[in-house]
Amino acid sequence: MKKSIISKTLLSIPFIFAALVFSSCGSVRSAKSLYNEAKQTFGKCTIVSQNSTKERTAVVLHDELQDFDYEMFSSMYDITMDGSSFGSVPSDSNTFRFSLIEKLINNNSDRLEEICINNNAEYSVDELIRITAPDKEAAMQASLGFAEIFQRENLKSRLDGLMISADSEKDNIHFGSVVLPEITWISPEEELVTYFIDIAHKQTDKEAVFLRYEKRKFKDTEADIFRVVSVLGTDYPESPDDEVTIYYFKSSSGNEYYICDFNYYDDNGGYMNYYSNYSE
Repeated sequence: MKKSIISKTLLSIPFIFAALVFSSCGSVRSAKSLYNEAKQTFGKCTIVSQNSTKERTAVVLHDELQDFDYEMFSSMYDITMDGSSFGSVPSDSNTFRFSLIEKLINNNSDRLEEICINNNAEYSVDELIRITAPDKEAAMQASLGFAEIFQRENLKSRLDGLMISADSEKDNIHFGSVVLPEITWISPEEELVTYFIDIAHKQTDKEAVFLRYEKRKFKDTEADIFRVVSVLGTDYPESPDDEVTIYYFKSSSGNEYYICDFNYYDDNGGYMNYYSNYSE
């Protein structure tokens, strides 16, 4: 059964409601606060312009290391539920990575265009760089070529984690990806392994060591089918004979345990996480 890579840790609706009502106060951050955060997070910068109102603060900053401008924002986000309003809370965002990528594309446009022409590929930019090509080999070669260029410009590791995703130009097929700082092709199966290693470190044991994975039937786990969460946009087991993927790990104390690729309610039905038999 095909699975989507989606991390889910949701609270119960009553808890969300209470948290939102409790936090529905505050104000947008100041330009100075956003500047200090930018300097600490991304490196030396200077303020180009700033604009502040009761509802929004926007600061344009110039990055000294790689000579480009980016923006930091703090805005009030309205909270609504079932048509009712429960106030608003501050929400922060920035364009640092997107602006840096845009700068590097302009700096390397000739070489990037050459890579696309040689592989009959195209690219687009959002939270990641998406390469589309007629077949897997072309998409892979274009992605690796893009990764080499961006990694050369990855000063102070500020593009670490940037994914260059390779997909079919016609069909809804994902071929694989390259993730900086590595310049190594990662298959969809390997992407899932990497994803669940991260889940294991966050959800169970930060020192867990990945051992293996295997396809099994849901009934081979210790999970209760009635506590499986139906997550919009994903596949999930609906019967004991449905196939699931089980990822095995060794804990920091040396015990073997596993995490499954479906979301599951806790004993109280209030929280959900990927199902695991981890108990330490």
